[in-house]
Amino acid sequence: MKSDKLVINTLVLLDDLKKGISQSDIMDKINEMGIKNVEIRREFIKDFHEEIIRIREKANKNNMKLFYSVPEWLFKENNLRINEIEGFFNEAYKMNCHNIKMIIGEVNEITKEDSKIINDLCERYSIKLTVENDQTAENGRVEKIYNFLKRNRELGGNISFTFDVGNWIFQDEDPIKNAEILNSFVTYVHLKNIDESRGNTLIDKGILSLKDILNKLPKDLPMALEYPCCSMEEIKLEIKKALKF
Repeated sequence: MKSDKLVINTLVLLDDLKKGISQSDIMDKINEMGIKNVEIRREFIKDFHEEIIRIREKANKNNMKLFYSVPEWLFKENNLRINEIEGFFNEAYKMNCHNIKMIIGEVNEITKEDSKIINDLCERYSIKLTVENDQTAENGRVEKIYNFLKRNRELGGNISFTFDVGNWIFQDEDPIKNAEILNSFVTYVHLKNIDESRGNTLIDKGILSLKDILNKLPKDLPMALEYPCCSMEEIKLEIKKALKF
């Protein structure tokens, strides 16, 4: 993997987040490691007005590209959450961020109107929207995700997919097989490994064959490290490992 494709999700510095250190300050540490892509996690933003401004300023100052992780549903009870989605897009716009990741949510089948609304919002805010497989039965199984993305594409929609290599394990699904199924939709990868107790572990220590999974996915995609590390030295070692893929 090329270094300019590597993304650091701020979850990597979970200890800092737990101490109340802002993600704008965490960006300084990431920049010092020579990484120019950061994934901001919405659930750790406390003061949206002030923090979003600081995040934008840090990104502009250090020439950093932002990704925005929003752990929210697109749909609830088969209804597109238009107002909420536009609110998230507006937050990203204020950060000068053009990549948002969400979760599909509660929907049987996306409609042409839904797809058009999402397309219009993405165009208005210059947003590239992806959905991700989470760890739940509702939004972590390949059948629902594939059917949603396929139907959206048929309707002219541009939603793509964030492939979380580890989350499939929580639904007892095969990441390699799912990589083959979803290949044409994947534009972003969350890289992690899982141990036998289904906890996060270092990328060369878990039960997943990350190389085999990544070989089934498109090449040269942005790829984020998204699991807590114990120290800055450990993060630097994980970066070195990731760059070998």
